[in-house]
Amino acid sequence: MISVTQLTRHFRTNGQTLVAVDHLSFEVKKGEVYGLLGPNGAGKTTTLRMILGLLQPTSGDAVVDGFPVARDPDEVKRRIGLVSATAGLYQWLTPREMLLFFADLYGVEPDRAESRLAELSQLLDISPFLDQRCATLSSGQKQRVTLARALMHDPPVMLLDEPTRGLDVVGTHVVFEYIAQLRSLGKAVV
Repeated sequence: MISVTQLTRHFRTNGQTLVAVDHLSFEVKKGEVYGLLGPNGAGKTTTLRMILGLLQPTSGDAVVDGFPVARDPDEVKRRIGLVSATAGLYQWLTPREMLLFFADLYGVEPDRAESRLAELSQLLDISPFLDQRCATLSSGQKQRVTLARALMHDPPVMLLDEPTRGLDVVGTHVVFEYIAQLRSLGKAVV
């Protein structure tokens, strides 16, 4: 599902070269969960950005679901669901409106989008607040909506960048349970 080979990224700052990612290699198969661990500035988010095709590596390559990121970044993006601590929700929309909007962006047919919304609402227990404005939701509720957004197009690969950031113990537990569910659904999770 994901193959990263000798991935390296250098940044130039003030005439200095900063090595953000240094010859990183790993594989994640269907149904596996792989954690990138390290302190702030260790290159975790940089690695995810390179896998997504948002940032060119200095050297090395990544392949997602058989598609090389460097040659087919659009196809790679279709195969990935991203949950990021920095990706916000549209506060003036309801979760229902936002999830159907993202399904449309991914080209999900309207009937399939409605059924997918029903599946994810049950799976993530977001039904009670589907029609409330996102601005009124708690942090844990917002995180569940963010997870649903990343799954609306049913991608085989999930990238989770600090998915528990800002959550309390209960919210963190829900995210970990959800990661286990992703694994049981056969998703490759980083």
